[in-house]
Amino acid sequence: MALLKRLTHHQRELEKSPAPLCHAQPVDSVDDLTNWIGWVEGAQDTPFSNGRFKLSIKFPSDYPFQPPKVKFLTPIFHPNISIEGKICLDILHSQWSPALTVRGLLISIASLLNDPNPDHGLNKEALLLYRTDKQKYAETVKQWTIIHAMNKN
Repeated sequence: MALLKRLTHHQRELEKSPAPLCHAQPVDSVDDLTNWIGWVEGAQDTPFSNGRFKLSIKFPSDYPFQPPKVKFLTPIFHPNISIEGKICLDILHSQWSPALTVRGLLISIASLLNDPNPDHGLNKEALLLYRTDKQKYAETVKQWTIIHAMNKN
Protein backbone atom coordinates (compact mmCIF):
# COMPACT_ATOMS: atom_id res chain seq x y z
CA MET A 1 0.00 0.00 0.00
CA ALA A 2 2.85 2.42 0.81
CA LEU A 3 4.33 1.71 -2.61
CA LEU A 4 1.15 2.74 -4.42
CA LYS A 5 0.78 5.85 -2.26
CA ARG A 6 4.37 6.87 -3.02
CA LEU A 7 3.98 6.32 -6.77
CA THR A 8 0.72 8.29 -6.80
CA HIS A 9 2.58 11.12 -5.06
CA HIS A 10 5.34 11.01 -7.72
CA GLN A 11 2.74 11.06 -10.49
CA ARG A 12 1.03 14.12 -8.98
CA GLU A 13 4.38 15.87 -8.49
CA LEU A 14 5.20 15.44 -12.19
CA GLU A 15 1.77 16.76 -13.18
CA LYS A 16 2.08 19.84 -10.94
CA SER A 17 5.74 20.55 -11.64
CA PRO A 18 6.86 18.97 -14.93
CA ALA A 19 10.55 18.25 -15.23
CA PRO A 20 12.35 20.12 -18.01
CA LEU A 21 12.95 18.05 -21.16
CA CYS A 22 11.44 14.88 -19.68
CA HIS A 23 8.25 13.23 -18.48
CA ALA A 24 7.00 9.91 -17.15
CA GLN A 25 3.66 8.40 -16.22
CA PRO A 26 2.18 5.00 -15.47
CA VAL A 27 1.32 2.91 -18.51
CA ASP A 28 -1.94 2.02 -16.74
CA SER A 29 -2.69 4.30 -13.79
CA VAL A 30 -5.72 2.21 -12.80
CA ASP A 31 -4.36 -1.34 -12.66
CA ASP A 32 -0.55 -1.05 -12.46
CA LEU A 33 1.25 1.94 -10.99
CA THR A 34 4.59 0.08 -10.98
CA ASN A 35 5.10 0.10 -14.75
CA TRP A 36 5.81 3.54 -16.22
CA ILE A 37 6.77 4.89 -19.61
CA GLY A 38 8.75 8.07 -19.96
CA TRP A 39 10.84 10.13 -22.31
CA VAL A 40 13.76 12.47 -22.35
CA GLU A 41 14.21 15.15 -25.01
CA GLY A 42 17.63 16.09 -26.25
CA ALA A 43 18.54 19.63 -25.27
CA GLN A 44 18.91 22.26 -27.99
CA ASP A 45 22.43 22.96 -29.24
CA THR A 46 23.51 19.39 -28.46
CA PRO A 47 23.87 16.41 -30.81
CA PHE A 48 20.72 14.98 -29.16
CA SER A 49 18.57 18.03 -30.02
CA ASN A 50 15.14 17.35 -31.53
CA GLY A 51 15.39 13.75 -30.36
CA ARG A 52 12.83 12.12 -28.08
CA PHE A 53 14.13 9.08 -26.26
CA LYS A 54 11.63 6.66 -24.71
CA LEU A 55 12.26 5.09 -21.30
CA SER A 56 10.84 2.11 -19.45
CA ILE A 57 10.62 2.57 -15.68
CA LYS A 58 9.69 -0.40 -13.50
CA PHE A 59 9.35 -0.03 -9.75
CA PRO A 60 10.21 -3.06 -7.58
CA SER A 61 7.93 -4.10 -4.72
CA ASP A 62 10.46 -2.76 -2.19
CA TYR A 63 10.61 0.72 -3.78
CA PRO A 64 11.68 3.28 -2.52
CA PHE A 65 14.30 1.23 -0.68
CA GLN A 66 15.51 -0.17 -4.01
CA PRO A 67 15.84 1.90 -7.20
CA PRO A 68 13.49 1.50 -10.14
CA LYS A 69 14.75 -0.41 -13.17
CA VAL A 70 15.13 2.21 -15.89
CA LYS A 71 16.21 1.59 -19.44
CA PHE A 72 16.11 3.38 -22.76
CA LEU A 73 13.71 1.86 -25.28
CA THR A 74 14.90 4.19 -28.04
CA PRO A 75 18.36 3.30 -29.35
CA ILE A 76 20.87 5.94 -28.31
CA PHE A 77 24.61 6.37 -28.85
CA HIS A 78 26.07 7.32 -25.49
CA PRO A 79 29.08 6.17 -23.43
CA ASN A 80 26.98 5.44 -20.33
CA ILE A 81 24.04 3.73 -22.07
CA SER A 82 24.37 0.22 -23.49
CA ILE A 83 23.05 -0.88 -26.85
CA GLU A 84 20.33 -2.71 -24.86
CA GLY A 85 19.33 0.56 -23.15
CA LYS A 86 20.85 -0.11 -19.72
CA ILE A 87 22.02 3.05 -17.95
CA CYS A 88 25.25 3.49 -16.01
CA LEU A 89 24.21 6.16 -13.52
CA ASP A 90 25.25 5.96 -9.87
CA ILE A 91 21.85 6.94 -8.49
CA LEU A 92 20.31 3.91 -10.20
CA HIS A 93 22.76 1.66 -8.40
CA SER A 94 25.21 2.33 -5.55
CA GLN A 95 24.11 5.90 -4.81
CA TRP A 96 20.37 5.26 -4.74
CA SER A 97 18.49 7.04 -1.97
CA PRO A 98 14.83 6.55 -0.97
CA ALA A 99 14.60 10.35 -0.89
CA LEU A 100 15.00 10.55 -4.69
CA THR A 101 11.85 11.27 -6.67
CA VAL A 102 10.89 10.23 -10.19
CA ARG A 103 11.19 13.89 -11.19
CA GLY A 104 14.74 14.07 -9.84
CA LEU A 105 15.66 10.81 -11.50
CA LEU A 106 14.40 12.03 -14.89
CA ILE A 107 16.36 15.26 -14.55
CA SER A 108 19.51 13.26 -13.75
CA ILE A 109 19.03 11.07 -16.82
CA ALA A 110 18.47 14.15 -19.01
CA SER A 111 21.66 15.69 -17.58
CA LEU A 112 23.61 12.52 -18.29
CA LEU A 113 22.91 12.88 -22.02
CA ASN A 114 24.93 16.08 -22.22
CA ASP A 115 27.44 15.27 -19.52
CA PRO A 116 28.68 11.68 -19.91
CA ASN A 117 30.90 10.13 -17.29
CA PRO A 118 34.12 9.21 -19.15
CA ASP A 119 35.31 7.07 -16.22
CA HIS A 120 32.56 4.46 -16.64
CA GLY A 121 30.99 3.20 -19.80
CA LEU A 122 28.58 0.58 -21.07
CA ASN A 123 29.00 1.40 -24.76
CA LYS A 124 32.72 0.93 -25.40
CA GLU A 125 32.60 2.39 -28.93
CA ALA A 126 30.85 5.56 -27.76
CA LEU A 127 33.19 5.83 -24.77
CA LEU A 128 36.29 5.55 -26.95
CA LEU A 129 35.01 8.20 -29.39
CA TYR A 130 34.01 10.50 -26.55
CA ARG A 131 37.49 10.24 -25.05
CA THR A 132 39.48 10.50 -28.29
CA ASP A 133 37.44 12.33 -30.97
CA LYS A 134 34.59 14.46 -29.64
CA GLN A 135 33.68 15.73 -33.11
CA LYS A 136 33.20 12.21 -34.50
CA TYR A 137 31.35 11.30 -31.29
CA ALA A 138 28.95 14.24 -31.78
CA GLU A 139 28.42 13.32 -35.46
CA THR A 140 27.59 9.73 -34.54
CA VAL A 141 25.21 10.84 -31.78
CA LYS A 142 23.43 13.13 -34.25
CA GLN A 143 23.11 10.31 -36.82
CA TRP A 144 21.63 7.95 -34.24
CA THR A 145 19.29 10.69 -33.01
CA ILE A 146 18.03 11.38 -36.53
CA ILE A 147 17.55 7.68 -37.30
CA HIS A 148 16.04 6.53 -34.01
CA ALA A 149 14.65 9.45 -32.02
CA MET A 150 13.13 11.98 -34.40
CA ASN A 151 9.52 11.88 -35.53
CA LYS A 152 8.92 8.71 -33.52
CA ASN A 153 6.03 8.10 -31.15
